[in-house]
Amino acid sequence: MAISTTKRNVHRPSRFQRPSLVENIIFLGPLLIFLGLLYGTLLWTIYVSMTDWRTIAPNYQFSGLQWYRFLVAQPRFQVDVLNNLKWLLLGVIPTVVIALFLAYFLELTPYPKVEAYIRTLILYPVAMSFIVTGTIWSWMYEPGRGVINTVLRSVGLDLSLRFTTNPQTATYWLILIFVWQYLGFAVIIIQSSLRTAELQELVEAARVDGATRLRILISVIVPNIRAGLMVLVSLLLISTLKVFDIVFIVTYGGPGISTDVLALNMWITTFQQHLVSAGAALGVIIFLMSFILVIPYTLYAFRKWFT
Repeated sequence: MAISTTKRNVHRPSRFQRPSLVENIIFLGPLLIFLGLLYGTLLWTIYVSMTDWRTIAPNYQFSGLQWYRFLVAQPRFQVDVLNNLKWLLLGVIPTVVIALFLAYFLELTPYPKVEAYIRTLILYPVAMSFIVTGTIWSWMYEPGRGVINTVLRSVGLDLSLRFTTNPQTATYWLILIFVWQYLGFAVIIIQSSLRTAELQELVEAARVDGATRLRILISVIVPNIRAGLMVLVSLLLISTLKVFDIVFIVTYGGPGISTDVLALNMWITTFQQHLVSAGAALGVIIFLMSFILVIPYTLYAFRKWFT
């Protein structure tokens, strides 16, 4: 009887059979096509950056690193890199810190309706495009009849703030727009990291031991949501590096070139000056910077998967 049972088990068909060739093509085909287009266009951009295409008509004559040397020698390129570094630091760190405290506050709120209202309120900016956001904040920042200065004058504070018309501070006011728009996105990611059963048990144990809420946040929550924070930081870093819409709508890189960034420089170089090879070189530089920024998260992810 035992032998016959064993035979029946041996011949029983498996629920997880190896997929056929047709199934592999159906599921992997679109992915391979997407990867081919993605890396094909990347390789094409790299090649164009090493050609002598400087007019509307294509010119694929190889010129080496000529345009990279040309860009590095431009004062505008140095301003762009410095401004992008400002965006990387001042756009990411405040967003993550404020989102962390705000998400923790929402988790502690004993009133679900208040939490839902606040979450909806901070998520509204995420739903808007950067074009709309830039237009709204342009009205608010306008020195003469802008919303902010008008409100300040109505309460007796005639400060006449220049906002984006001051070359020394314009970039920081633009970064504030980015923080405002991405704050809700950051809160949602952090809240999703907080709502795990294991973390809730750790928080409850810390409360029983008498830990304060701030101590729980610093010593329990932050170390246990590192993966979520790493994803959030990586996404924000890439978003700040390729920022274009806000600068284009609000200041167009001005006053002068004080708020210019690499993406805006690439657009102007390619479509206004028709230096297509130089624009492609700027695109390659932005890609390399984004790739470097993603490396820490990639290494962390591989460590988590294979250990």
